[in-house]
Amino acid sequence: MRKIGLLPFTILYWLITYTRNILFDVGILTSHSIPGKSISVGNLSVGGTGKTPMVIYLTNLLQDEHSIQILSRGYGRITKGFRQVNSTDDARNVGDEPLTYFQKFAPKTEVFVCEKRQVAIVKMKEMNPSSLIILDDAFQHRHVTPGLQLLLTPFYEQFLTDWHLPSGNLRESKKGANRADAIVLTKCPNLTKEEMDSHRKRYESYEKPVFFSRIDYAEFQAIGQTIPFIKSILLVTGISSTTSLKNHLLESYEVEELKFGDHHSFTQGDIQEIHRKFDTFVNKEMAIVTTEKDLVKIQGLLSETDRQTYPWYVLPITVKMEEEEAFNSMIKDYVRSN
Repeated sequence: MRKIGLLPFTILYWLITYTRNILFDVGILTSHSIPGKSISVGNLSVGGTGKTPMVIYLTNLLQDEHSIQILSRGYGRITKGFRQVNSTDDARNVGDEPLTYFQKFAPKTEVFVCEKRQVAIVKMKEMNPSSLIILDDAFQHRHVTPGLQLLLTPFYEQFLTDWHLPSGNLRESKKGANRADAIVLTKCPNLTKEEMDSHRKRYESYEKPVFFSRIDYAEFQAIGQTIPFIKSILLVTGISSTTSLKNHLLESYEVEELKFGDHHSFTQGDIQEIHRKFDTFVNKEMAIVTTEKDLVKIQGLLSETDRQTYPWYVLPITVKMEEEEAFNSMIKDYVRSN
């Protein structure tokens, strides 16, 4: 019923995005090819599709042999314009994803933020002409054309069955997938070869290679008081979707959730709220667990007393590619040939 009620706005949104793409396709709006090597990680929908873990995966795969620059819009930051992330920055200045990349990969890999990708790329190329640029969330930013475009879609929310905004989550028509060089289904369960083949058939009309990835969860890492045995969890997040994460935790723990909005800028008041919520539980085997993306915004707000009093933990994640050799070969073949 909600989708039907929003249908007029959905049609209007579709018309606007369709017209914009047509203007790019016929050359009235100009798209500039990025010189050298560049890989875009993006999606057709709003919300969490696993772009950040994929950028991390690609950087880990390539940084030993190539000089890498990562470019992000820096969503949620209070600053504007072109900026290189440095050791004095926090998430308020550069955004949570760019700060996560910097903390993982600096100084070997440089991280930049800018709303206008075309402006940023010119400046980045002046700084390092031979770099491989990885663009985070740039599929809709058609003023630049990357050399290789990866389109991500969550396994349980594939764009094939979605609607345009505001009825659904699609930013543009499903035909936009034709611009991709490969489609990656993310956050997959364990799949058999037959199941993967079945899903590939659904995408045959796009004539693109289709890959599958899943999230591997590592061991908890303590950032506060440690407890000898964790039985239950207060899950604290500021990400768009916690479904996969929560389902994973529910396999082993009792889970209470305190969910903030996507890219939420945590404050000292939020920390106090979290601790008050935690204090309502009498369970001495409960931990406060957050994500790596949220940790970059939370860790600076925790006092030494907070760390000694409350059992804060972070849950690191990594991407595991099914048919990993084929996916890695596609990426490396592109990089070698450009």
